[in-house]
Amino acid sequence: MYEPGDVAAEIEELCDLGVDLADAGSFVKALEAYEAAWELLPEPPHEQDEAAWILGNIGYTKFLQGHYLAGRDDLARALTFPGGVDNAFLHLRLGQCHFELGELGLAAVHLGFAHAIEDEAVFADEDPKYRALLAERP
Repeated sequence: MYEPGDVAAEIEELCDLGVDLADAGSFVKALEAYEAAWELLPEPPHEQDEAAWILGNIGYTKFLQGHYLAGRDDLARALTFPGGVDNAFLHLRLGQCHFELGELGLAAVHLGFAHAIEDEAVFADEDPKYRALLAERP
């Protein structure tokens, strides 16, 4: 049995592993790591502080796979979890999913939120097309 701190450490370890796997292109394994982290959350999982982080990473991994609709749904749900609405990463990735789905109005809204939270830094390593969408809109 884990102590609360031990569960948090294991969740962090699994999420770090997921990031490394996703960066290496092992998306299925990354999703397995994130889902294992989700399973460690106490009940109800959607009310836990780590929930937005885990589901956001799941959504982003689906985005990287080109599964924009599934990524959009996971990222939109992650925004409803504790800390989600103020998370630039979630808004950025959700905006990117909307962009790739041709939902440019919603893309601009979420990319704009990401920009408002973290300014230009949020677009530092991203395709310039996402920042350009904001420049095109009033």
